Parts: sequence; structure tokens; C-alpha cells
Amino acid sequence: MGRALAIARLTFWEGIRMRIVLVFLAVMLLFLVVMPFWAKGDETLAGRLQTFLSYSLFMLGFLLALATSFFSCATLSEEIRVKTLHLVVTKPVTRFQILLGKWLGVNALNLLIIVLSGLLVYAFAFFVQSRPEEFARDRVKIDNVIWTARIAATPDRPDFETQAAEEMDRRERDGEEFSPSKEDAVKERVRELSEKWRIIEPGAYRIYEFADLPERQGDLVYQIRFKLRALPYAEKLMVQWAIVDPGTGEPLQKLMTEERPGEIHQFMVRQNAVVDGRAAIAVFNPLTGEGAPSIYFEGEDSLELLYKVGDFEGNYVKTLVLTFFRLSFLCALGVFFGTFVSFPVACFCVLTIFLLCLGAPWWLESIGANLTIVDPRADPYGTWGPLIRMLLVPILRVMLPDFLTYDGVGSLIDGTFIEYGLLLEAALATILYGLILLFLPGWIIFRLREVAEVVV
Repeated sequence: MGRALAIARLTFWEGIRMRIVLVFLAVMLLFLVVMPFWAKGDETLAGRLQTFLSYSLFMLGFLLALATSFFSCATLSEEIRVKTLHLVVTKPVTRFQILLGKWLGVNALNLLIIVLSGLLVYAFAFFVQSRPEEFARDRVKIDNVIWTARIAATPDRPDFETQAAEEMDRRERDGEEFSPSKEDAVKERVRELSEKWRIIEPGAYRIYEFADLPERQGDLVYQIRFKLRALPYAEKLMVQWAIVDPGTGEPLQKLMTEERPGEIHQFMVRQNAVVDGRAAIAVFNPLTGEGAPSIYFEGEDSLELLYKVGDFEGNYVKTLVLTFFRLSFLCALGVFFGTFVSFPVACFCVLTIFLLCLGAPWWLESIGANLTIVDPRADPYGTWGPLIRMLLVPILRVMLPDFLTYDGVGSLIDGTFIEYGLLLEAALATILYGLILLFLPGWIIFRLREVAEVVV
């Protein structure tokens, strides 16, 4: 292990002196210094803070990804090209130790840059959020929506499966036949009940209940986040809300909102909204008369109750860790391709895979991975469609990490708690997968490649 660390140390200092890395660092530093004064967002302090965090962390990850790709590809392929690697392989060091040392050295440099850049971004973010706000509501949003870490609880979904199964049993006893099968009829009925549960007709109301919530304590703040649709479409939706006692049904808080449909909105509720770990929200559609629209919660996450479970700093560190995981994967790719192709080809391969990882959900959607196409005439690939998807979908889902999923920037600026399970999943899909690729086929290729005669 000592020999691998020695190679890692040499690789680290090689990266410090490498001009292309220094260029990326200079561009990144200039961007981070200018960004706090350039970011405006929606002209509010909260919008300015979110814009700064979004753009600065995106540029940090993007520029470091480019620098990592170039450096990791160059560290081995260029040494092979100019034959400086001959001096190494003639020493008592194995090919495995060379690969491990290269990978550790690039990652050590990335870790140092992420720590220093992360501290700089945090200092600027703290500076922005501490500026005097124009509206009191702006400060409330910063403290309870952005500069925090919250978990979103969704309403308890009724047991539609049991209800649908009992209904189908009753219809079967009455002599009804199901096509194509009873199981399909149950699934269709569950879907219908779920849709109906999220729709509130004009002049009607529905109560949504939440369970397993933390009891109110200290500065714990609860918020309701929602996204509504209008059926038929309306420019504005007026909704009356009532936070009720889940046991007695007694109203605890009432308010009226008027918002644009299809957009995410949220409001705060009093701490007494949660009683014995439970909360209940009555949603009333006050519009009546001919042509009055129904209101519709679209999707499972269209109505959520959020509460604080952590702080901004913890979420911020997790975001940087996720960035480091992605860079470690690119580093393994660069060293892997450097074992058998030239520097330009290695860079092209790594950057291509980087773009594929960034757009993994879009590539899957573009080939119809989530669609069931029965008629070949409706399949963009024709009769070859099933075979093409059978080959491509496993490659995109298993062999390419989804960088959009393993990115904490969106959760950070939204104040959503980044789960530790996501960190573990990201580590397995990026670091572990990259190491397997590097130290199995990469090591075999590098071991079989004639570089110089080894003298021990």
C-alpha cells in the first residue's frame, strides 16, 4: 500500500502543476467570486440565494468534471506516450499499485479542491443570506425553506387494494365476467379510486390525513406544499384550507389561497397542527355554479407536509460528497481508458460517458423504456423496437450511473433533507462501479500491455 500511496503523492503534485487543471481552477474561482454579486433570481433575497447556490454548485461540479476527465486521462496515457512510465514499471511496484495510486492521487486533488471551493461557496452563501431583506416574508422563506433540511410527508393513502378486491368479489358473485382477467379489473379499479381520491368537486371538500409525524418541539415549523390542477383549466384556483384536529375534527387553523394551477406553492401552519404524531387537512373547493372547475392533486407528491429534521450545513456537506462520488467515477473511467488508448481518445470516451450519465433519464425516455408498445406501427423502431430496448435499457440503467439522481443541488436549494440512503446508493453506483471497472478489465489490459521490462 505504501508504494501505491507514493504514486498517489506524485500524481497529486503532477495535477497541481498541470496547466489545464490550473486553467479550470482559475475559471471556477473567477466565477465563484463574481456570482454572488451577479445572481439576482426573482429580485428577492431568497431568490438571489437560491440562484447563487444553484449556479455556483453546478459550475463547481461541471468544471471539476472536465478537469478530472482531462487529468485522469493524461496521468497514465501521457506517461506511456513519452515513456516516463518506463522508470516506474522497472521498480518493485505492481501494475495494480500503479492504477490504485493514480486513482487515489486524482481523487486526493479533487477532494482538496472540493473542500476549498465548498468553503468559498458556503462563505458567499452565508454572506448573501445574511443581507438585510426587503420583506419579512423573505426572511421567513430563507430560514424555513432554504437554510434548513426538511422531510416531506405525504397523506396516508386509503387501502384501495382491499376495497377494489372486495368490490370485484361482489361483482363476480353476481355473475359478472372480467376481461381480460379479474386481476386486471382490480388494478384498474385501484387506479380509478386513487384518481378520485385526489379530485375535489366544486362545492365539496376532502380530508387528507398524515401519520407518524414528529411532535412539536423547539423551533419546529410545519409547512404545506401543494400543486393543483383545474378541471377544466382555470387561470387561478381559489382553495380553502382547514387544519383540523385528527381526533375530534375541531378546526385549528383556516386560510384561503388563490394561486395559479400547475405550480408549486406552500404555506406555513401553526405548531399545534400535529396532535399525537398525526395531522389532518381539510381541502375545500369553494367554487360553485355552472362551469366551476374541480381541483385535482396531480401525483403522489402534489400534497405534502414538510417539517425540519436537519440543518443547511449538513445538507450542504452531503451535496459536496455526492459531487465527489461522481468525480471518483469519472476518475476511474479516465485511468481505465488511459491504459489502452491515447489521451485524445480517452478524453472523448470519458466525456461521452459523462454526457450519457447526465442525461440518463432522457435517453431512457427517448427509446421508450417506460412504455408498453404493442403495435409495431406505433413503435419508432418498428418491429426491431423490443429487441433494441432489450439491449439498450439494461446498459443505460445498470452500466451508467444517473448523475441527475445522484445530485443534491436541487434538494439543497429546496431545503429537502438528503437521505443517507441516497449517499450509499450513489457510492455503490459510482465509486464501487468505477473501481470494479478499473481494477478488473483495466488491470488486466494494463498488465498484458508491454510497457517495459520489469526488473525486480
